[in-house]
Amino acid sequence: MTSIAESNINDSAFVRDFCHGLLPELLAHRGVSRDDARSVTVDVIRRARMLAALPVDYFDVLVTPFLEEVSQHRPLSAPAWLRAAVVVAVRNSRLEDFHALGGPLRQADIAAVTEAATEPLALLLKEPGKPVRNNALAGLDVKYPRAWACLVALSDLMVSDGDDTERAYPMPQAPLPDLPGSDEAFHAEQSTTAKLIAGAQGVIASAVDPRFDQALLAMMQQVKDGQAGVVPLSALSRLSRNSDKQLRVLEFLLAHGATVLTTNYLLSPDTVGARTRPLVKPDSYDLKRTMKQLRGLGPTHTSLIKALRKQW
Repeated sequence: MTSIAESNINDSAFVRDFCHGLLPELLAHRGVSRDDARSVTVDVIRRARMLAALPVDYFDVLVTPFLEEVSQHRPLSAPAWLRAAVVVAVRNSRLEDFHALGGPLRQADIAAVTEAATEPLALLLKEPGKPVRNNALAGLDVKYPRAWACLVALSDLMVSDGDDTERAYPMPQAPLPDLPGSDEAFHAEQSTTAKLIAGAQGVIASAVDPRFDQALLAMMQQVKDGQAGVVPLSALSRLSRNSDKQLRVLEFLLAHGATVLTTNYLLSPDTVGARTRPLVKPDSYDLKRTMKQLRGLGPTHTSLIKALRKQW
């Protein structure tokens, strides 16, 4: 028998019109096979159900890492939180597997998919959330208390009415996390263009892969050894588009005393910062250029960027 939750979502415009209509058409147009398109569709529906089942306060924190990424995503008329939710439900699905490693999906195709998903997902999220078994997006606040406390503070700062660009917050006590084990590691192909962090070459891999590639592990090892107190990134999605993995890495970095600087965010063990609007669009291929844009940054963020620029 079909559960009430499944029946409701299958009757929604998001599943009926987007997932079973527009999405397969867009994927087929770019040469994605029918079976692969079906796997993407199933994953998107699963992720949308998980996202819709989350409490509002938790939802707001979960999408916060992607707010800077969607600063220029269409439709621009949609609220930033909704465009970030589309990233979590759709962009961060198995769709990534067919964009990474050379295609067949191009960046323009990803943009078309996320734009088409926005209005249908908004309608779905207006409905009362239904419980979902084995919700992979839930419970991250308990698994990664430091990372979650940091993102709660950042989320609050992003929606504050004042002109604050930085805010202190209390870091919770928790066991010190260690590096991922060898059973979680894999060797990825070296990239000729992308950088994980300034000065460190990135790799070519799916950003939703739960495993840890050699570049990410090397960066985490440097932080653990005290050789990298500041980690510059174009955006938090450079750590991962898998929310569990993303928060796990952020938890590790904060626990070992590192400060993460993205194009618009400052995330340290005791302070968060956010650029005043408008946010600057992250550029994974030219981090140095976007890091030069100091307008709207707080004093701590600005001083750390200036110090980094002297090393580049």
